[in-house]
Formats: sequence, C-alpha cells, structure tokens
Amino acid sequence: MLWVLGAVGLPAQGATPLRGEVRTKEGAAVSGANVFLLESLEGTLSDSTGRFTLVTTAPRPFTVLVRRVGFTPLQRVLTAADTGALVLVLERGVATLSAVSVQAGAYTADEERGATLTPLQVVTTPGAAADITRAIQSLPGVQQADEGNALFVRGGDYTETRVFLNDAPLLNPQQLQTPTGTFTGTVDPFQLDGIFFSSGGFGARYGNALSGVAGLRTRGTTPAPAATFSAGLAALSADAALPVTSTFTVRGAANRFDLRPLFAVNGATREFSPAPRGRDVSGSATWRYRTEGELKLFAIDQTNLVGVDVDDPAGTSTFNSDDHTQLAVLTWREIFGRWAPTVSASHTVQRTAQQFGDFTLGGRTAQSMLFAQLEFSATGSLMWRVGGELEQLRAALDGSLPRAVDSTTGAPVRLFAYDRSATRVGPFTEIDWRASNATRLIAGLRADRSQLTGAWTADPRLSFAWKPGAIAYTAAWGLYHQVASPLQYDDAIGDPSLPSMRAEQLVLGVQLGEGELQFRVEAYEKRYRDLVQLRRDNTAAGGGVGNARGVDVFFKGAIPGGFTSRTTLSALRARRTDPNTGVLARAPSDVTTSATTIVEKMFGGVRAAIAWRQATGRAYTDILGADYDALEDRYIPRYGMPFGERLPAFRRLDVSASWYRVLTPHWRSVLFVSVNNILDRSNVQTMTWSRDYSERIPVRSIFNRSVYFGGTLIRQ
Repeated sequence: MLWVLGAVGLPAQGATPLRGEVRTKEGAAVSGANVFLLESLEGTLSDSTGRFTLVTTAPRPFTVLVRRVGFTPLQRVLTAADTGALVLVLERGVATLSAVSVQAGAYTADEERGATLTPLQVVTTPGAAADITRAIQSLPGVQQADEGNALFVRGGDYTETRVFLNDAPLLNPQQLQTPTGTFTGTVDPFQLDGIFFSSGGFGARYGNALSGVAGLRTRGTTPAPAATFSAGLAALSADAALPVTSTFTVRGAANRFDLRPLFAVNGATREFSPAPRGRDVSGSATWRYRTEGELKLFAIDQTNLVGVDVDDPAGTSTFNSDDHTQLAVLTWREIFGRWAPTVSASHTVQRTAQQFGDFTLGGRTAQSMLFAQLEFSATGSLMWRVGGELEQLRAALDGSLPRAVDSTTGAPVRLFAYDRSATRVGPFTEIDWRASNATRLIAGLRADRSQLTGAWTADPRLSFAWKPGAIAYTAAWGLYHQVASPLQYDDAIGDPSLPSMRAEQLVLGVQLGEGELQFRVEAYEKRYRDLVQLRRDNTAAGGGVGNARGVDVFFKGAIPGGFTSRTTLSALRARRTDPNTGVLARAPSDVTTSATTIVEKMFGGVRAAIAWRQATGRAYTDILGADYDALEDRYIPRYGMPFGERLPAFRRLDVSASWYRVLTPHWRSVLFVSVNNILDRSNVQTMTWSRDYSERIPVRSIFNRSVYFGGTLIRQ
C-alpha cells in the first residue's frame, strides 16, 4: 500500500455550483442538513430556509448524500441530465446521531465532511505510507515512540487494542513483522468509508480489550464504474468497482509490494534476506436490496515475507517471518421502523512461520466470530441496544524457544507443541439517552466468559457529554477485561489458572468546536490488575498490576496562510509490574511526552503536506555486566533497574506532495513524491549488547531517509 504515499487532491479549476433545497415530505424546510458528494467529500450545510449551494469540480455522474439528525439518510445519483435546482426530500426515521455527538476518547471518521480522520486524510498524512494504523497514531492517546505502526494507547501494550473490520476482529492489524516491531497495516484505506477510534472510555459494544478499539467499515454500493491503477517505487496496485445493477456492486483490489527497489534507490540500514515483500487480494459484494437494508461480503487473502539480519549478544542471526492470512466477513444491516438489527459473521485463518537463531515458531490460528446487535429507538431521544458475540478460537503452535535471552545457533532451547481451542461469549446491553439537545448519557453493561478462564466478568460502563454552549464537557468511566493469549494458558510456558486481565478507566475532557475546527483536552487515569506479561525466557507471568495517567491535547483547523493543521500533544506516566522481578517499575510503553503536527495546503493543483513527530524514548532494562558460564560457553547477563533506562528520543520530519490532473471527463491522474525522515535521523528501535555484554549497541530502525515517487490513474 506504499503506492498512495501522495494522494488525490482536488483542485479548484473547472468548479460549478450545485444549488437546491432540503425539505420534509410535508414541505417544511430542513436546516442544518449535511449535503455532500460521496466521491469527492465536498459538502455544505443547508441554511435556515433549507437552501444550499455547493461548488464542486467533480464530473457527473456523482452521488449526493444528505444527512440530518432524526431523518433517514437520502442518497441520489445526479447525471448530466439533471439540470436546475434540486429538491431533496427527507423522511423522518431513526435518530442515529444526537445534537451532542462528541464522546470521551472517541474519534469518528466517515464520508461526512469535517470528520476527524477520513480515508483521504490517511493517504495524505506524510510518513503514514497510506497505513491506517500509522494515521491513527496521529490522534490523541496513541504513543508513537519508534518507527513501528503498533497502537500503544495511553500507556497500554499494543496487544490491548483491538481492530475490527465490519465488526469482525482482525488477527493481524499490523504485519511485516521484525524483532523490533511491525511496519505495515492490513487494510487498504481506499477500501473504507468509515473509521472509528477510541483511546479509552468506549462503550459496552466492544469487549476483550483493555485500552482501545478501532472499527473499520468497508465501502458499499457505487452508482458508476470506478477503477484505480498505481505504480510506485516499491509497489503495484489496482482496484475496481462495478455496479452490476443500481443496488448491487462488486469490488476487487490487488496490491503487491517489494522493497528492493526502494532500498536500491535510498540504501538500507541493515541487510535483508529476503527483502520485505508481500501481496494481498481482496474483493467485496454489496447488495442494497432497499434503502435501509444492506448485505455485504468482504474477503481478503494476504501474505508477507521478510528476512532481516539482527545483532544479538552471541553474534549475528537472521530473523525470518512468513505470514499468510485469510479473512471473510458477511454483514447484514437493516432498519425496520424503530428497530435496527446488525449481524456479522467472520472467519479468519492465520498461518505463521518465524525463525530467529534457534527460536522457531510455526502454526495456525483460526478464529470464528458471530456478532449480533439490535437497536431500538424508543423515542426520539432514547435508544436501547442489546447484543453479543460468540467467538471460537483455535491455536495450534509448535517450535522451540530459547531457555534464556540467547537466541543464536547453539543456544539451549525448549521444544514445545500446543493445540488448544476456546470459546468466548460476550453479551451486552446499553442505553443511549439524549436528555436534551445539550446532554447525552450512555450507560451499558457487558459480561464475558472464556473457556480459558472458566469465569464470568462484568463490566459496567458510563459515558456523559454536556454542551451548554460552544464548549462540550465529557466524562467516561468503565471496567474492561481481556483474556490473555491461548498460548499463555499452557502449563509448560504459562499458567492454566490465569484470570482475565482487568483495567479501570476514567476519562475527563473538554472540547471546543466540532467538524473542521476542534480543540480538545482530555485527562485520564487507568488502573490494571491481573496483567499477564512475558518474562525474558518467554514464559508467562500473571498477577501484574499497573497504572497510567496523563493528558492529551488535540487541535484541528485552519491556521494563517491558508494552511490546515492537526496537532496532538500528550503527556503520560505509566507504571507496571516487571514480570522478571515482580517490582513495580516504568511500563515499556511509558512515553512521557509526544507530539505530532501535520500541516497541509493546496497550491493550485498540488497538495503539499509536512509532518513533524517527536517523542520521549521508550523505557528498557539495561545490562550492567555478565558472568561467564564455562559449561554452556556463554555469558549470563546482570540486569540493572527494571526499565530504568530510556532509548534516545524519537524525532522524524516527513514531507509529501501530489499533483492532480483531469485528463478526460472520466480519467484523472496523480503524480506523487514524498521524502520520509528528511533529516535522516537515526531513530533507535531497541538495544543489543556485545557477546560479553560489555558494550551496549543501539539498533537503528530499518528506515533511513528515503524518497518515494510514483503515479496513479483514476477512472471515475
């Protein structure tokens, strides 16, 4: 997905006005209706008389979408034959939005203008490499302390954040794995029309997650054929959408990346054998059998391979990772008057093969999930939700683990084989009450039971928002549980009696503005217990405790000079039990300060953007020396204070530009170029040591300063 490093920016040339009015069936004017074009995201609001004017450069046919609180959304395709002013008639329906839509810790993005993070913003974020998780890292509450794309949310480990696609959990939201992190996302952002991210305080709908959740929604029907073809320095890509009928659309996409050309042009910080490469093929079929009903099938097949030389205390080893993932998810959504059911069924299979010195891991993980939810709009201000999920997880793993930190050839190893299945059930209920146009209360309760723990957990959750004027005040509190990895319940390397991990979250916030202009400040506190963590010998240690508290600041809006900006500032203090000593110490994700600023501007037909990121280095445990073991012919390290040292601070400056041109009435082109890590800073991913542990060696990220360029053809 590297091909979309520079993205489509629509110029103002050839703009034409689209005028009309929004009314009810009775003829009353509808003010404040959101009127926008689905293809270009250009939009406006209707005034007090229901009238609107929208200036657009998009060629016809295009899709006009109208949304207003308390009304059923209206979608209409306009062709060249549609001339004159429009009259768009809305019908009253289920209220899916409220006058107070802001929630503590939650960030919503979809085809509506003014959303915090849209798919278009994902691909225009410099340095994000069109990666959804990297773009989410620019939002408040996510600590980015290195070049990886894992989501460390408010002091939690990345395994505590779950990513869902059409309500189906992703086994591998991050891929292209090396010993120092993951670097590539799973889903193409242009396959999406919605992104939801919560850094804490999320409702009872989401379970088995301690820190955060991200929900992704794939695109549906389209009124006209569309296609995209791209070629870049390290990737080839194509996708197409075909409306078989006005209500049935099929989509397909294929991507292939190979970083050898990128390294040939820019050089590399280490040797690869083989260089990172992979491919994915995805397809979807959407049937909107009526305005309120939709049936959608999405499937993806994905592989990636990487081999990288890694220095460790006993010499140089090669880490090899070969992953193959297949996912299929079928989703049904409907609205029957006041009732709105949603059902999602998914199946995922992930096959992995990894080797690092004498460490090997291979196996197969299969996950099946059935999710169902029923919403009932009792009144215009009260909505009730009830639902649940049934998950079947089977893990079959075999291989060898090093008995100590040494993982090179000849080191002592422990062989293992593991095959276990477990079922988890999680019912929930929730009430969403808009007490007034200025007040919103969400109260929910969920329960979970896993065969691995053999016990039920109960999680009450509350969320409150009050907006008496221009400023909104938010608060959220809740309990959250998550079951550890099935492997950690094996008595050979874990503990079969481990309970579910538990977190308690409290979030308080204040926000000024919504949509295109936002300023938000949030303070939070999290308390953990029963944490399960890995020791140095890769065995599981339970009973851990911890806490995290901090403040996040977020600004989005226009700044002088015609620029738009998104800025995130975070301060954090996180503590956890060290699994090796039992001492309460810094958490590995204790990134005390971090900041991200993204600035964009259109210069005619060229979109230019710049991103600056900086953060305190992650904590790690230093090695003070070693004792020689003649029997095993290796040095036994002596460790310092748990997580008492920090990696060097992380800093990175990225720039990008794209040039958009209209070639024909149906074809457009985009030429793009980007320079990542333009200052060529040596950001450190981890530390290693010489064989006798007398010398500490920083391990640089696999990325140095790099230029990327390419082009895209778009058929609309």
